[in-house]
Amino acid sequence: MKLHEARILIVDDEPDLREIFVQQLKHSGYGKVRAAADGKAAIAAIEAESIDLLISDTHMPVMDGITLIRRLHQLGIHVPSILFASGFGDTEVSEMYDLGAEAILAKPLRREEFLGSIERALADRSALWQDRMKSAPRQSLAIEVEAVNGDLGDGEDGNILCLGRGGFSVQTRTPLRLGRVQFECALPAGLAETERHALSGQGVVRWFRGDNQFVGIEFVYLDPSCRTWVASEIAARRTHSFIPGRGPARRAEGHA
Repeated sequence: MKLHEARILIVDDEPDLREIFVQQLKHSGYGKVRAAADGKAAIAAIEAESIDLLISDTHMPVMDGITLIRRLHQLGIHVPSILFASGFGDTEVSEMYDLGAEAILAKPLRREEFLGSIERALADRSALWQDRMKSAPRQSLAIEVEAVNGDLGDGEDGNILCLGRGGFSVQTRTPLRLGRVQFECALPAGLAETERHALSGQGVVRWFRGDNQFVGIEFVYLDPSCRTWVASEIAARRTHSFIPGRGPARRAEGHA
């Protein structure tokens, strides 16, 4: 998508900040930038005009950013989202990624991180995940899974990898912390093409839930051996979750 064609909605209850964000995006080449003062006004704007990207504060009167994302999910409305984080707990972080948020950024925002998140959210999936990190991650995850997105047969039991538009979640006993990670997930025979039996690459641990030992990892780099398969799998399943956060019971198909 060309920058001047992207329709972006800024949601913040502080007029000065709204204006700063709008002007910053326009100076960066984004020509169709709108603004709303709270979540309720944002929903009205999205229902009136199709939006390509939603950028929202979290704490606002009338309707906050978290409630906004939940409400859009209930209405069956999907737009890539960026939230400004403030005091999120692990459960809320995993829920926001599960409901489609593509980035959760801390205030004060760093311009480079802010604009980079917008570019990635608007980019075609096939254009992403091609560049390795400049330095190798210090933590790693190696795991075998029996199915992707709940595709176990009747009576079968095993570890399930939940694939989203921008990452995956999986149950693991490997202790991980938030931050960069090298991953290698062995897939069952017959799931991918014959020569491709692993989901491997580099990413960022976005959340880790100790209650059920689930970890959510965003893709940064995917090995060429699995990149095409991952892109086609995401397109085929049409999931709206960026990183699924509800465990193996959640199926991607038919859910926003």
